[in-house]
Amino acid sequence: MDANLFWDKVKKAISTKGKTFVWLCEQANVDVQIMKNRIYKGRIPDVEDTLKLLAVLGTTVEEFFGVEEQFPPKLAVACAGDMEKIPVFEQLFSCGKGQFSQDSEYVDSYIAIPDDLKTKRLKGHLAACKIRGDSMEPTIFNGDTIICDDYGYQEDGIYAILFEGKSFVKRLQRVSGGMKIISDNPAYESMFAKNDTEELKIIGKVYYILHKV
Repeated sequence: MDANLFWDKVKKAISTKGKTFVWLCEQANVDVQIMKNRIYKGRIPDVEDTLKLLAVLGTTVEEFFGVEEQFPPKLAVACAGDMEKIPVFEQLFSCGKGQFSQDSEYVDSYIAIPDDLKTKRLKGHLAACKIRGDSMEPTIFNGDTIICDDYGYQEDGIYAILFEGKSFVKRLQRVSGGMKIISDNPAYESMFAKNDTEELKIIGKVYYILHKV
């Protein structure tokens, strides 16, 4: 099922109930603007949001998508209860001068969780994202995929961050007065975030870097 058909069916289901799109989003506890952006960009919501919307509409994945069509790959993973895979988000993190953070995250695919990350602490707290740029070479290369958690800062190391409205993967070092944001590539200067700044959001620690071969 393509995105246009998906949203057409959602609109018909809303109309049948005599409700509005805003009502649906509020009941499903999903962001209205993000959903509108996905309609505009011609995208189906991610697994979690799709299941929330369908629950409010009083339907199931089988009923909505049609048994004869097979489940969409992403929903099949979720409905199968496959806890051994994590989402790869389309959001690109920059290893360069900074990638403007998107207003939504779209699940591009799923990858298997490395065995040493299958812990109780990390369960449900891992995600993967693609990298653009060369500022972290020779550690991370353009086109690599990282696996990180969502626990924020834990200790000095490599992290996925948002800084001054842009997304980066950088090496963080706690120093007097704030956080030093370091590129492994010496061609790039380090940045600095003061302790009281609201411009730095640390998403989580990078555990794996998957290189292309």
